[in-house]
Amino acid sequence: MDLHRHLRFFLAVADHRHFGAAAVSLGMTQPPLSQGIQKLERTLGVRLFERDARGVSLTADGSRLEPRARRIIEMAEELVEQAGRLRSRATLRIGMFDDLDPLVDPVLTAVREAGAPCTPTIRGSRELIELVASGQLDIAIVRHPSIIDGTEATAVTSLPMTLTARHPSRLHPLRGLTLPVAVAPRTDHPAAHDQFVDLLRRLGHTGETVEADGLVARRALVSAGIAAGTSLAAHDDEGPQLALRVKAVVPVARSRAIAYEPITSAITRVLEQHALPPRADARS
Repeated sequence: MDLHRHLRFFLAVADHRHFGAAAVSLGMTQPPLSQGIQKLERTLGVRLFERDARGVSLTADGSRLEPRARRIIEMAEELVEQAGRLRSRATLRIGMFDDLDPLVDPVLTAVREAGAPCTPTIRGSRELIELVASGQLDIAIVRHPSIIDGTEATAVTSLPMTLTARHPSRLHPLRGLTLPVAVAPRTDHPAAHDQFVDLLRRLGHTGETVEADGLVARRALVSAGIAAGTSLAAHDDEGPQLALRVKAVVPVARSRAIAYEPITSAITRVLEQHALPPRADARS
């Protein structure tokens, strides 16, 4: 039995003292209302109403139960109202990897402007995808290519990337560079890491890398002159055109509390504003 529904029947009859008027107020006909009251009485094991020629009145038991029935209905309505407020204020759990550093602020600003307060998480792409697939994150921006089992992905965006070193500040041309390149641990982005190493070799580099966990650690290696580093570049930067390929992933089983479409659209707009312009010699 739907207790909430049948308690509303009880209170409508108690308020109107008339089955016909109570049925009209509930938007139903009288027979199912009468049947519902009888079912409630059988479930509770007490008689709620006296019926006679003068109309309907509460029994002594009905009078005792009426305030509690009202409180139950009020609590149910409060629960629904509170859930609605929580739904409207649902906090988006968003993940990013640390090489996106220059875009963290514009991405989070766009998400907030799309109406979603957010809590960011910084991890490697592999872990971010696992967190999204398991429901621990609502959306993540990850490197491409990646295995995205359990998630769905937006289109890939290519962001301009350049190599930097302590001396000179910009490496151009790349050919002849002997320093290894500081990168995130391969376990963070396995496929993207291998693709990047292959690209370095195609550009004449040895492909040697130094793995360091965290953007600060990688920058320290560059500042010490131990390694070259990578960073997102301006559209007009000189030198070989490298691409940091990214996409947003969302869970297959999405939370109904999150409006994914406006959020992914906002993220995509930010990425496209910084995207690599088409060029004949673009590398990825």
